[in-house]
This record gives sequence, structure tokens and C-alpha cells, in this order.
Amino acid sequence: MWNKRRANGMIFLEILLAFIVLFGVYAFMGYNLDRYRSPLGFTYDDMIGVKIDFDDALDSLTVMEQQRRLREDLLAMPAIEAATFIGPVNPFGGNTWQTGTDAPGFLLRSQMMFVDEYFQETAEVEMMDGRWFTADDYRSKYPPMVVNREFKDRYYPGVTSIVDSVFDFNGDHIVVGVTEDFKYKSNFAENFPLSFFSQLARMDEFKEPFEMMMIRLQPNSLADSEEAIYNLLVSNTKNTDVVIWDMAKDRRQSNRPILIPMIILLVISAFLLINIALGLFGVLFTQINRRRAEIGLRKAMGATRAEVTTQFVGEVLIVTVAGLLLGAFFAVQVPLLEVTPIPEKFFYFGIGAAMLTILVIVTLCALIPSRQAAGLQPADVLHEG
Repeated sequence: MWNKRRANGMIFLEILLAFIVLFGVYAFMGYNLDRYRSPLGFTYDDMIGVKIDFDDALDSLTVMEQQRRLREDLLAMPAIEAATFIGPVNPFGGNTWQTGTDAPGFLLRSQMMFVDEYFQETAEVEMMDGRWFTADDYRSKYPPMVVNREFKDRYYPGVTSIVDSVFDFNGDHIVVGVTEDFKYKSNFAENFPLSFFSQLARMDEFKEPFEMMMIRLQPNSLADSEEAIYNLLVSNTKNTDVVIWDMAKDRRQSNRPILIPMIILLVISAFLLINIALGLFGVLFTQINRRRAEIGLRKAMGATRAEVTTQFVGEVLIVTVAGLLLGAFFAVQVPLLEVTPIPEKFFYFGIGAAMLTILVIVTLCALIPSRQAAGLQPADVLHEG
């Protein structure tokens, strides 16, 4: 092996490069697939989003009354199952609001969504503890809020329930319920603490009414209902500035910034592995042709086909393992030094998966030329010499 160090050095560098690339790809893929498997926590099929524009001259009570009538008219349509008004942060819309407080004695940060009392039934949000707020909660001492499971698990993991707890988020709010997992940006979004605030809280703080809606339709009824919904909204608001979109399409669009790079990385990795396989074939075939006399002599001295095959495969695996160990040494520094916010388990997964993939490919690539070498007949090879 030392005499063939130049050829082995090229294999070593190929293995090292392949490991580094595959390590990054597997860590990135594992991290994002883990987030994709985490449920969104709400319905998006047969759901539409609507943007309307209320007259700015109307006071808040008039706008809320207009919203009430508009919702009733929408629910009277046979194709509509449920409807809710929401604030400026809508699912898959790309907007993010955050707030925080250090009142509990530590920094507590949370994303924010402003919704009404019909959001839970419209989006079919599953509750883990407590309930969704109702109109009666608007008259209580503290404005109501609902948080998601991540909020409770991250900040109060040892507490049985945080329902009825009061938090200071730009004023005291009382938690009336906790949802199951809920994330609204995309399937690949991180599970982040999230708080739902009522429409009254939005209007009290920002003096702005809700001008977006989520509407759940009967299955496969969007095409037949869109024009009727548009006409009803225009008639009620006396404003033609109405936008309607399909939330299922928005979800696919929101996933693309992660999905497209994943596909690109997979294609690059596939080409890299193909090049490594072809390189190994070329190097091994060349080495075998140059070592035919050695192979013939070993077989003449009693070496079996299995022993010859094992020799060539073992030589390649020694070089491969050396490259993998060096690559793993550098790769393990990433989680140890905490250079990214990605949990360390995905980097260790990337190390193990990259090593396994390369070992399997190298073994398979080495077996074919090695078995051919083992099939050489001593008499023919020694006669050539």
C-alpha cells in the first residue's frame, strides 16, 4: 500500500471530500425532515385566505358589527363551513411578529397571532389543555390569550398546567388554553413558542381592525364558490379591493425556500457519489492489471479466491476508514463548538449516515474488480510474466 501511496492518496482525498459534503447534506436533510414531520396544527386543505379593506373612517364598534354581519352572510352560503377574522399575521403569509417579557425572571419570547373567537373551530386547532377564548372572555379582568405546546414545554416543562396563569405581554393577559403543536410559517418552520391574542387586544393597542379572513369550504368547492364569495365581500364592504387565495397553494409556496435547496443538494450528492464510484473502479482496475503477477503468484502458493478478494477490498477499506476518521474529527467540532443553532443530534446523525453510505459504496465498488482479480488463473498470469 505504501508503494501505491499516490493512487491511495487520491482515493483518500476523494473519500474525505465526499464525507464532508455528505455530512453537511445529511445533517441539513435530517434537521429539515424532522421539522417537516412536526404537524402544522391546523387545517389548510379547502381553506382560502381573504384580504378586505374596511372604511378607515369607521369606528371600531362599527367595524366589528360589520364583521359580524359579514361572517353571518358568509356562513349562509352552502359551500362555506366556517369563517374567522385574523390579524396581519396569516398562515404561510411570510409575516412574523414577536414579543417578549422578563417579568417571570427570565427572558420569555413568543411569536404572536391576533385572531378572533372563531379561529379554533375554523382552522380545526386541537387543544391540549384548557379551551379557546370566547366573547365572554373579553369582559373579564384580563384579556385572554392561548399559547401553543412549545410555549408551555419550553418555558414551563415541569408545570402540569399554565391555564389561568397571567403573563405580562404589553399588559397582563390570562392564559385560557394551550394548543397542540402549532406553527404557521411552513412545514419546515421551527416549532417556536406562539401566543394567540384576541381582536380586542389588537384594536386596543394598535387601533386597527382585522382585515383578513380564513374561510373553510366544502371539499372541492373553491372553483365554484370564489366568484360568489368575492361578490358578497364587495357588496358588504362597498370596496372592490378584495384578494382571495388558496391556502394549500400558499403552503407549497412557503415550503419552496427549503425544498428546492434540499433537491439541489441531493442531486449534487448523487453526482459526487457516482464520481467516487467511477474513480474507485478506475483505480482498482488499474492496480489489478499492474498486479497480475502478484495475484498469480499468491494463487499459485495456495491463496483462495476469498483471500484475494478480501485483500483488495481490505486495502481500499483501510484507506477509506482513514479518510472517514479524519473527516469525522473535523465534523464533530461543529456540534461541540455550537457554531450553529441546529441541535447536535442532527450533526451526529450526519456523521454516522455519511460514514455508512461511503463504506457501503466503497465496498460494493471494490467487490467487482476484486472478484475479477480472484478469478485469474495462476498459469495464465505467470505465463504472461
